[in-house]
Order: sequence, then structure tokens, then C-alpha cells
Amino acid sequence: MKVTSAFAQLFAIFSFLTLGSLMIIVSLHLLAFDDAILKLQEIYQNPWRSVQVGVVGLVFIILGINFSKALVKSGRPNEAVIFHSEIGPMVVSSSAIEMAALKAIKHFSLVKKARVKINISGKDVELKLRLKLWAVGSVPSVLAELQEAVLSRVKRLLGPENQVTVICDVKGMEDSESALQKSGKRNK
Repeated sequence: MKVTSAFAQLFAIFSFLTLGSLMIIVSLHLLAFDDAILKLQEIYQNPWRSVQVGVVGLVFIILGINFSKALVKSGRPNEAVIFHSEIGPMVVSSSAIEMAALKAIKHFSLVKKARVKINISGKDVELKLRLKLWAVGSVPSVLAELQEAVLSRVKRLLGPENQVTVICDVKGMEDSESALQKSGKRNK
């Protein structure tokens, strides 16, 4: 779950709880009508307090609009590429694209761990490969081969009319000797 999505859901939950609590307080007469009127009069009579409440209200409105927009954007289905081939319309899901990329990555022993993040915008597909590598050999040449292998595999799946971009993001490198030393320490 994305951080903004979780924050938006949390904000919505607290908003509903606050409104619900306010309605219960009013319905059970826990807040006297006179006390509520006095608090409102205090806000109306003090200009600084009015500005303060207005600014807080504006901040809540702006936050609510931004979170609503974030929820609407996250709810849009951009999890598939839809295109027309010789035999008709085709839909390829992002999970199928991810599996194709991971299968291409499996053939490279330099890669210790890999994750694929996919962004789809119309017919444009961007694959961001987050890699943890073993520190051996010529890394730039192997990464170029890896990019080309993933690109050709995904292009085979999607066809030539879709624009595919492959970005390698190396998150770390681990020496095979240090991995052996760590496992040796764990065994002792």
C-alpha cells in the first residue's frame, strides 16, 4: 500500500469518526446548546480567532481535495496495456509484463535480487528494474545486456507498436566473499 493512499484512508477514517462523534454528541444532548452558542460567539467576536478558524478550515478543504484526487488516481485501472493486433484487441496485464521481465532477469547470474515496477500510460510502458547485484565482472556491460534481454522479451509480448522503456536501478552490490563470511558466522 502506498504511503499517500494509507494516509488518505486514515484521514478519511478520522474525518468520519469526528463527524459521527459530533452527531452523537448533538443527538444525546451532551453539549448544551447554550455552550455551543457561546463558543460560536467567541469565534465571531474575536477577529484573530475567526482568521485562525478560517485558515484551519481552508487547510482541511485543501487536504481533503488532494487526498480525494489521490484516491481517484490510485483507483484508476492502469494495470493493463490494451492494443489492437492483427487478430483483434489484446489486453496484457501488468503482472504478465512483470513475469516476462523476471524470466529474462533469471538468466543473469549477476543478479542476486530483482523487483520490477511497471508504469503504464496508454501504449507507453516503463519498467523500472530494482536490482541487487553480486559484485563480480563488468557491471555496465552486463546491465546493458540485461536491459536488452528484458526489452526484447517484453516487446515480444506487447508487439512493436508499444513504446517500452527499461530502466535499471541498482540498489546495492554484495560481494560473494562477504556473503560466505556472513553465512559462516551464522553457522558458528
